[in-house]
Amino acid sequence: MSTKNSNDIDEERTMFIKLPSSGTDAAEIVVEDDNSSDDSILLQDDIAKKQTALDSVITKIGMGKFQKQLLVLCGLGWLADNMWLQCIAVILPRVQKHFGLPNSLIGALSSSLFTGMMFGALFWGVLSDTHGRKQAFNWTLAVTTFFGIIASFAQSFFQLCFMLFLLGFGVGGNMPVDGALFLEFIPKEHQYLLTFMSVFFSFGAVLSSVLAYFILPPNSCTEDDCNVFEENNGWRYMLAILGSLTFLMLMCRIFFFQLQESPKYLISRNRKHDAVLVLRKIAKINGNNMQIQASDFQTPANTTNPRNRSFSSFPFPNETQHAKVEFTSDPISYIKYKTSSNIEVVMSLFTRKWFMTTILVWCIWTLVSFAYTMFNVFLPKYLESLGLDNGESDSLMQDVLKDYVVYSLCGVPGSLAAAWLIETVLGRIGTMSIATFGTALSVFLFSVVKSHSSEIISSAMVSFLATLNYAVIYGYTPEVFESKVRGTACGIASAFGRV
Repeated sequence: MSTKNSNDIDEERTMFIKLPSSGTDAAEIVVEDDNSSDDSILLQDDIAKKQTALDSVITKIGMGKFQKQLLVLCGLGWLADNMWLQCIAVILPRVQKHFGLPNSLIGALSSSLFTGMMFGALFWGVLSDTHGRKQAFNWTLAVTTFFGIIASFAQSFFQLCFMLFLLGFGVGGNMPVDGALFLEFIPKEHQYLLTFMSVFFSFGAVLSSVLAYFILPPNSCTEDDCNVFEENNGWRYMLAILGSLTFLMLMCRIFFFQLQESPKYLISRNRKHDAVLVLRKIAKINGNNMQIQASDFQTPANTTNPRNRSFSSFPFPNETQHAKVEFTSDPISYIKYKTSSNIEVVMSLFTRKWFMTTILVWCIWTLVSFAYTMFNVFLPKYLESLGLDNGESDSLMQDVLKDYVVYSLCGVPGSLAAAWLIETVLGRIGTMSIATFGTALSVFLFSVVKSHSSEIISSAMVSFLATLNYAVIYGYTPEVFESKVRGTACGIASAFGRV
């Protein structure tokens, strides 16, 4: 075996860090060949020649019944995320009237939800990396269901904001957890479906808008002297109905689907025997009788030289590195261990390998989400106030909600277009760039037009292009990070998106 000098090592290190990520976790499991050695690093040519063992098995299992069911159930999680966001947007004027709030305070309603979603994205994202995707997958909807229904009984504005904060804490985990989970079960050639899954996100907005169109006008006050406790309960009905729908989604996940722990998560924790059992179950569900053995895989410890591991990875905690500590026997040590484990996972994002990618992805999420959310949440109130300024009063609420349904529907083709565009020469980066510029231009047009038809057209353009942009971002983020840090990276990115 030839000895490499320091210049060769530095050159290889630079090439490794600059590799484009493909979501295939190439650094995790490597298929051996006759020319491989302990000293080797997966450079660009190696990735073209060698497919990871786990991805190879998942490809052989194929896109079957298990993955199709998972697509729907993960999609329902994304649907719930946007469904609740749009719900707050449409009930905001009704809540303001119910509690007699000034414009300076009503923004606390949406801020409570977004703050909860921010902390929820952080918590569930890190939890999915330290304790597995399976637990977070069900608990996010369970928390959302409980506090969504409880919020419909709020007797004060403070109670409502607090309940929405806790609701947001639950629903905020759907985007990072469900996206990472789905990506880790599908063959590499079907990863575009993660971007396609954002169509559920768009339908979440449509569902809330349509329900609001039928529920709010007959159950909301339109006059100043109405009895809000008897005539302005439409917003309560909306919260209760959406809470019930979220409960149905949870029941589908629990009783109608045999969710397995992510095999990539298990491999990243050196639990390859558990991963083999999971893969066998998936193959059986798909009607595939292929034989899968633990000897088919190699863990990073067997294939990566310690010299290379020092700059390409981070010492993640796993079951074989630490003796298990129970809370009941030693609560202080248990808390210290769990805290240090979570901190290690977060800090791994700031190693040389991931630092630049982490910062750029988080900046994209922060800036795009800030602009889109500001426009989206306050659009119904803005249109309603615009109608009042123009002297419109009869059926104003119904007209505004009808416009909002049109606005929401225009986001659906944006998700479909994104799934197609990322497979063209534009790729992910090109599609995001064009969509971002187009969204900015559409918002500018919305701000300068005067006629009602122009407002509808320009807002529809915003919805189409912003949803297209979001669809790519939602798919790109879990793809660009490896399994060890995927949940945490997506969770923190989603948290920045709620700021």
